[in-house]
Amino acid sequence: MRALTLLTIVAAAAASVVGCQSDATAPLVVEPAPPSLTVIPAVATVGGGSFIRLAARVRNQDGTTSEPTDVRWSSADESIATVGAGGLVQALQAGRVQIVAAWKDSRGSSTVIVAEQVAKKPGDTPSPKN
Repeated sequence: MRALTLLTIVAAAAASVVGCQSDATAPLVVEPAPPSLTVIPAVATVGGGSFIRLAARVRNQDGTTSEPTDVRWSSADESIATVGAGGLVQALQAGRVQIVAAWKDSRGSSTVIVAEQVAKKPGDTPSPKN
């Protein structure tokens, strides 16, 4: 049993050495990383029925930032908030939802917290304190 284990280790080592030398002249191709996409603000709190506009920013490889125009927006839970093509979020009901922006191979997100809307009727006045 011990001889079989040793033989397996020797065979594996030999195969890795042979494998390394078989294509040693091929150039190494490194794909550039996709640009980093950030959604601003990263966290937002809005009241139910309100709107907030999110922005997607790309950090380019040279360190500059830009706002891409062809961003795809989505909401993880459209019962809490929806999002339109321009990043305009409509808060619908109380809860927390992740809004995702996608551009080319990059993704970024924002957490939108929808606070309960307090509806006030015209003429409502606060009750006096005793």
